[in-house]
Amino acid sequence: MSRLLHRDDAPPVPANELFVTSADGSRIHVELHGPEDAPAVVLAHGWTCNTRFWAAQIRDLAADHRVIAYDQRGHGLTPEPGPGGYSVNALADDLEAVLAATLAPGGKRCWPGTPWAG
Repeated sequence: MSRLLHRDDAPPVPANELFVTSADGSRIHVELHGPEDAPAVVLAHGWTCNTRFWAAQIRDLAADHRVIAYDQRGHGLTPEPGPGGYSVNALADDLEAVLAATLAPGGKRCWPGTPWAG
């Protein structure tokens, strides 16, 4: 294995990866880390980042949380968007699709925030 995988800042290997489909047909890359039955934390990165941006947080949180991290449209492993473009409504639809695919209905979750704010 590569020495890069053993560095402290190497991105953690997800327990599972999937693509979900948003309302406009865009495919969104999602990573799942940590125990399936643990409280969920959702991580959404900011502009020009990807799920690797959260490597340190994922490593710390995944010990006792189900960490759900996804690549925003046109970032990381998520392709450029469908007809919804990069609108706030499209981004909200993406989050809704991620939550619907990864959490049980009514399941508790924590969304600590996103660096998209100005």
